[in-house]
Amino acid sequence: MKYGVDGKVRVVRGVGQFNGYSGRVLTVNALSTAPYPYGVKIHVNGKAKTLNMAEDEIELIEPSKADGEQSAVDHPGHYTWLPNGLEVIDLTEHLNFCRGNAVKYLARAGRKGHGTELEDLKKARWYIDREIQRTEKEQGK
Repeated sequence: MKYGVDGKVRVVRGVGQFNGYSGRVLTVNALSTAPYPYGVKIHVNGKAKTLNMAEDEIELIEPSKADGEQSAVDHPGHYTWLPNGLEVIDLTEHLNFCRGNAVKYLARAGRKGHGTELEDLKKARWYIDREIQRTEKEQGK
């Protein structure tokens, strides 16, 4: 296959309304008979969209990271494991700070590294408790 998972690509033809959009390869179907082997995630008006693309419908902007190499900043694995190309930030950026952080810690619990699951669950609880206190104060309770 020409493009690897996490490679940055641009849509160049095929789905006209998305031509020129760039995104990341999320999945690759290595079967030679698959007409649209690449699952590409793009963002349109702030919303994530996953497209099934043929090899000649996309062009490479930035190659995939080497096997086993993972960026701690751009698309870390503990935030990109959800189905359909959804990343945790796709949800949390639409929530207030405390709710977004609670979701972030719940989603990554046990995925960031050995021994972090309980710590992440406690962090999520801390943000939930803080949001409850804020909401109660706002509602005068």
